[in-house]
Amino acid sequence: MKKIIATILSIVVLAVALWGADFVLKDRTDHGVKQCLAMYEQPKDSIDVVMLGSSHVHYGVNTAKLWEEYGISAFDFSSAEQPLWISYYYLKEMCKTQKPKVVVLDFFTPAAFQDEYKYKYTHLADSMNGFRFGVNKLKMMWASFDGEKENWNKYFPGFFGYHDRYDALEDEDIEEFKYDYVNFKGFTPYFQMNPVSAPGINPSEVLAPSDKSIEYLQKIVDYTKANGIELYLTIVPYHVNEEQVMDQIQAEDLRYNWLVQYVAQQNEAGNTHVYFDYTVQHYWDIGIDFESGQDTYDGSHLNYYGATKFSHYLGAQLRNLYGEEVLPDHRGDEYYKSWDVNAEEMKKVVEENRFEWR
Repeated sequence: MKKIIATILSIVVLAVALWGADFVLKDRTDHGVKQCLAMYEQPKDSIDVVMLGSSHVHYGVNTAKLWEEYGISAFDFSSAEQPLWISYYYLKEMCKTQKPKVVVLDFFTPAAFQDEYKYKYTHLADSMNGFRFGVNKLKMMWASFDGEKENWNKYFPGFFGYHDRYDALEDEDIEEFKYDYVNFKGFTPYFQMNPVSAPGINPSEVLAPSDKSIEYLQKIVDYTKANGIELYLTIVPYHVNEEQVMDQIQAEDLRYNWLVQYVAQQNEAGNTHVYFDYTVQHYWDIGIDFESGQDTYDGSHLNYYGATKFSHYLGAQLRNLYGEEVLPDHRGDEYYKSWDVNAEEMKKVVEENRFEWR
């Protein structure tokens, strides 16, 4: 009996030690890992709007502004260069503990990066390292790794991907133990201003994204319909066709043109819950100022001011399309107090970076 008890205690101690090492050594980037960690800490069934997509989302959608102006409980569940297959499994993971009413899906990644994109595995850690292990994660890995053995060796189990970070540990890695992730809603703003040229759109030519992107877009359409979720497709404003890879033609606008046709076909087929806002065709309605740099960090991302403008516009769109019966105003409800805390924390961050709270 003593041996059995000693064995059980040894296993428990080892498990706790590995859990602690895993938490401390994990590289908690702002590009997806923190978003994942925070998602698991949100009060059950509190997120009404989930934002899916690339870094355009967590730099461009100010969840604190959506809360302050509209009382919308939104969460940026995004990660760097997030493809649609990861968006799909992210959505399924969130729906284990949440019942989102609206999915806002940014279409930048499937428009910009195709099968031949040489860096398509570069940012996998941002999508994988905060995601809890389970059947859903295994399926996400299978969809993401394309049978590449080196990806499995690096990310399965996840601890293998960052177990050698001992030399890179800093005080903030330990401080993370004290942070209450329930108050983090995914938004991580830029506080620099850099002018870029305004987006130009080819209005007539059409080019489809990859077959894999189309497959998983349809999976998202079908999943949202089956679960009574509205699907709002959009583009967080940026300089379209900004060269991401040298000597590669992006042609993102042609894939946005394809998306217009795709959504029309979905609506005709009875999937009336799908909506597409082609924002970069009317960015002036949103008030984004590209040329002065007032609202842009670089050609691909908004800064804090640009994110605030876009979020004001997005909140109005969501409220007008779906109404308070779908997206109620939760301000003043104690159950949603973490959104109040998030707004106060964001105000401090803005002040520390010498920007105005807008």
